[in-house]
Amino acid sequence: MSSVAGKFLVARPMLNEGFFANSVILMLQHNGEGALGLTLNRPAQAKDLPFPIFVGGPCKMDGLLMIHGMKDWLKPDDETVPEICPGVFLGTAEQFEKATNAEETEAGKFRIFTGYAGWGPGQLESEMQQDAWIVMPANGELIFDTPTDDLWGRLAPRRLPTPSMN
Repeated sequence: MSSVAGKFLVARPMLNEGFFANSVILMLQHNGEGALGLTLNRPAQAKDLPFPIFVGGPCKMDGLLMIHGMKDWLKPDDETVPEICPGVFLGTAEQFEKATNAEETEAGKFRIFTGYAGWGPGQLESEMQQDAWIVMPANGELIFDTPTDDLWGRLAPRRLPTPSMN
């Protein structure tokens, strides 16, 4: 199976319970060692912070992860900051500092995460064979310009109506 890094995993309606119900995950890594992603539509309660926090997944981690869509936050010669998908970059400590002081117009162009979604070797592939996930192209416009509460509904497959028995 080819890598789904840089794409969305959209939970199918069959995943209707638990953390992953109605979730949209931006995949950061997917290889033979497993997979790692960030759940985009799980806002968390954050006190005393100048920005919202998202629960990236059920796996705990020390510290925070950040993604952003601010190309002007990148240094012109900085090739170490990967573009996850079109218009989305993995944040650095310097960019995290910029996010804490962001102007109102920049506030919607980054996300800060605690936790992540992780799968061991072969685990995600098994779930995909069971049709638990849909893989879709990801981009910054969908991530940063779609209201969090609308993201799954916009990307999830439409359910077919139940046929009438009349």
